[in-house]
Amino acid sequence: MNVQAVIQRNNVRVLGRTDGPVLLLAQGFGCDQVIWNRILPFFTDAYKVVLFDHVGTGGADPEAYDDAKYADFDAFLADLNEIIDVLDLHDATVLGHSIAGTMALAAATRSPRITRLVLLCASPCYVSDEGYSGGLQPEDIEDVLNTVETNYPLWARAMAPAIAGEDPGSVVSDELAENMCRLRPEYVRGFLEMSFAADVRQLLPQVLVPTLILQSRGDPLTPEPASLFLHTHLPQSTRVDLKARGNMPHLSSPRETAGAILEYLEAGTRAQH
Repeated sequence: MNVQAVIQRNNVRVLGRTDGPVLLLAQGFGCDQVIWNRILPFFTDAYKVVLFDHVGTGGADPEAYDDAKYADFDAFLADLNEIIDVLDLHDATVLGHSIAGTMALAAATRSPRITRLVLLCASPCYVSDEGYSGGLQPEDIEDVLNTVETNYPLWARAMAPAIAGEDPGSVVSDELAENMCRLRPEYVRGFLEMSFAADVRQLLPQVLVPTLILQSRGDPLTPEPASLFLHTHLPQSTRVDLKARGNMPHLSSPRETAGAILEYLEAGTRAQH
């Protein structure tokens, strides 16, 4: 696939310094690339920032979306790797939020172009099982999927404050609810089913790049055991607890979140020299 086709398919944008170190931002559930708007000013002066929309959201090509294709985690993973390849990105840091952090982990085992990861409220697996308590219970997942199918806008507005880590009616909660409600309900159910089926735990020992794991407080989608599991099983990981609450610290606490990321990236640059 040629460069322009991929850019159009995923609404790819490149901001900041064209000669700066590469930072690719990949959002998880609930939004398109606008979710990064509050955090962008902290990076665009020094970094080459790459943004994109998952097919089915935002400004991505609506003709590219296929229910059957994007029911599979590997379809999203292939898009991510293709963006990195066609833009000819080198020495790239991928910042993955939520399920996009799961995608970033898998991508790092396939692409030598990825040399660092930042995992923001990310999980290797969203379903708890014997020996792993970093996910949700299967019956809770079924309840979520049924509720989304029955009345997605109502569910989105009810869940937005907990996901944002803010009080109901706050600016951040309302902004997130508005973003979530822009998504098509049928897309949301498929995206959630894909996310809940994803499991990269067996890949973690193969992720050999330096990785920052950021955990916020009271995250309803990514409990602390998930980030502890990542930290235990990723060979080159650093784990940092944020004061921010909820699953969207880049939205609710952009300064704290950006500060933790910049401190990690700059320390890595100093170590190389």
